[in-house]
Amino acid sequence: MTGGEKLLSDDEMEAIEEMVTSGDLAEQGFNVNVAADKYDITLEGGQKALNTNVLGRINERFHRQLRASLLRELKFNASVLPGKIDIVRYADYIDQLSQPVSLSITKTDPLQGEALCMIDAQVVFSCVDNWFGGIPRSLDTVAKDRAFTSMEQVVIKKLRVVIYAALIEAWSDVFRIQCEFLRSESNPLLVNIAADNDLMVVNRFIVSGPEGELGPVDMVFPFKSLKLIRAVLNEAEQAMASSDSTDKNWQNKLTLSLNEVPFELVVKAGELPVSLLKLQTLKVGDVIPFKAGEKAEISVNGMPIFRADVGRKGDNAAAKIIGNIMSGDNDE
Repeated sequence: MTGGEKLLSDDEMEAIEEMVTSGDLAEQGFNVNVAADKYDITLEGGQKALNTNVLGRINERFHRQLRASLLRELKFNASVLPGKIDIVRYADYIDQLSQPVSLSITKTDPLQGEALCMIDAQVVFSCVDNWFGGIPRSLDTVAKDRAFTSMEQVVIKKLRVVIYAALIEAWSDVFRIQCEFLRSESNPLLVNIAADNDLMVVNRFIVSGPEGELGPVDMVFPFKSLKLIRAVLNEAEQAMASSDSTDKNWQNKLTLSLNEVPFELVVKAGELPVSLLKLQTLKVGDVIPFKAGEKAEISVNGMPIFRADVGRKGDNAAAKIIGNIMSGDNDE
């Protein structure tokens, strides 16, 4: 519309006034049943405003580092799986936490604000069980007012150190961070690191033991702190994409080059024992009687690879591969 142009003509406006005055205007509103997508304006763009692809790569590295560190430091051979990345209101995240829970308020320099390291109580209990030679498993009932014991506090401290180390390593290729422990809480209502409507980025990792899922470990960052470094995250994604393309090209070239490398293949059809005296008396033209066996061993560059049957194909001696020595496969 140009400036001063009316949306409705004078005649149309008069017709509407007459309908309203006479009461002929339908009671049912217009476009009341039109489908609409739900949109939360508090999300400030949500995941579109933040490159979660790079966070996913970081989480992949983190969960591998965490699993290796749990095995090394706590002798706990746990399965650690990364879950999806969620962007939620701080109040909503706090409300869904159950007590007791280990909450470590963490400063992750140079990211702004305070982060939160959440360790589910069942993960703590299972680590203690494993530490003393038991089977890591979830407890059926846990009282909400239950406090962590001194031994559980020691295990929580070890877990926190392991998580911080894994987090620093996971972020190292994207952004150098340092983790500083500030304080701990077991009651979510006492944390207060953000306002209720502030957005938080929740990175959840599921820890499982021999008897199934135990509980989550969360790393929670303020949305604003990650949004401030989104340019760094975007650059990291481009670098990762370029690296992936380079790695793939290198692998293809390596495969093609290996296909052209010659190997020495030897079919060992049998063995002939001979004395040193007999060996010393051999001369050109001597004939050594030898009967090939029915089985043979095929070696490549001196490494036994296949088992084979010895026979003939046309006028040539031949060996038919019947199994792989290295894999133990006996299929033809």
